[in-house]
Amino acid sequence: MRKRLRKLLNSLEKSFANETYYQQSVEYHRANEWELAIECLKELGGMGVPEFPKEMWAELCLLAAEMRLDNSKNYCREQIDPIAANTQKKDQVDELGFTSAELEEYDKYVKFYYTNIINSLILYTYKSAELDGMAYILVDPLAELYEELEYAYTPVCFETVFRNDLISLILKQELLTFKTKVNQIPAEIWEWEYLDEHPTWVQIRVDAEEILGKMGITYRMYDDSFTTIISSTGKQIRVITR
Repeated sequence: MRKRLRKLLNSLEKSFANETYYQQSVEYHRANEWELAIECLKELGGMGVPEFPKEMWAELCLLAAEMRLDNSKNYCREQIDPIAANTQKKDQVDELGFTSAELEEYDKYVKFYYTNIINSLILYTYKSAELDGMAYILVDPLAELYEELEYAYTPVCFETVFRNDLISLILKQELLTFKTKVNQIPAEIWEWEYLDEHPTWVQIRVDAEEILGKMGITYRMYDDSFTTIISSTGKQIRVITR
């Protein structure tokens, strides 16, 4: 919960850093007052200037659901798409509020989402020397070790991979369990000197290897076929380069 909320706050910082609700949410997060942090983000998004992207509302909805904040969860679901709040509309929406037409757009990039999942798992099979060797791509490999996994598990992107049968549905829960284990790694051992020998990290590598094996992935080379670029508005965009 703490790391996911931190990631959401980081993604909003550029646009909302000067807003009172954002600043309050950051302070509540630091104090482990996650319910209040979520409530502040809900109020921040409700201001509507600038507008919260649908993905932000979706993540906030999931966080509120985990905290059993039913009112906040329902409010966030309604913001994801007005259609989600109107059962008379003909276009169906999924559990995160995405319409069929929108899901078809995500389907176009399913290879990218699949590659993200595989890459994130491959990174967790690396020891410190191998991970440090990724600096030419990842810049800060230890930080990106966590961020790559978070990005790969973006709910709508993650679900797109299974909806298109690129990964067997049988492995879905195992992948979710793996992410839970990573989220539970204590902050104090999230350091270079612990990566190779600490039992927690050793088991994480074993788990990543097992999942990749079940997928039939025999290589352990990070696939850099996708490049990250930054748009003129500061939005992160990923495009196929080959």
